[in-house]
Amino acid sequence: MTPDVTDSLRPLRINAVELLRQPGAVRDVDAAVDPEALDAGHERVDGDIRVDLHLTAMNDGIEVTGTVSAPWATVCRRCLVDLAGVAVGQVDELYQIEPLDPDAYLIEDGQLDLAPLVRETALLELDLERQCRDDCAGLCPVCGIDRNAGSCDCDTTVVDDRWAALEDFVPDDQT
Repeated sequence: MTPDVTDSLRPLRINAVELLRQPGAVRDVDAAVDPEALDAGHERVDGDIRVDLHLTAMNDGIEVTGTVSAPWATVCRRCLVDLAGVAVGQVDELYQIEPLDPDAYLIEDGQLDLAPLVRETALLELDLERQCRDDCAGLCPVCGIDRNAGSCDCDTTVVDDRWAALEDFVPDDQT
């Protein structure tokens, strides 16, 4: 029997009415969510997405702060070596019943749905290009050798053929 998607997203749906009754009230959300249930399937995601959020009721809404973490696996964009890690996105958002702030999320039907926020944060962090180290030399474009592990004698001079006709040009004042 496969788990129901709505059941796996239950920790991301909060009763906002109950929380808003007491400004200053807090609630923590600590959950692991399947990326497929969240519709955050990404080629780099390598496990459940961790949600560690702190909700604070205010007079005009609910402030949501914390982190969304997603384990990833990919290859270095320069040398193609396998890489893995955890992408961590910081969250600092406002939810309101009647949005006064243009960037605020909407509280609908008394429910605070954190799923879109978690999905957006995770996917933005997963889309970052990764490299094995800042000074990665990459692959030789001619022979393909990993320049971090060895060197080659290939000519990798970039030539723009549009200027080739001017290579033998000598200006009149230099003759």
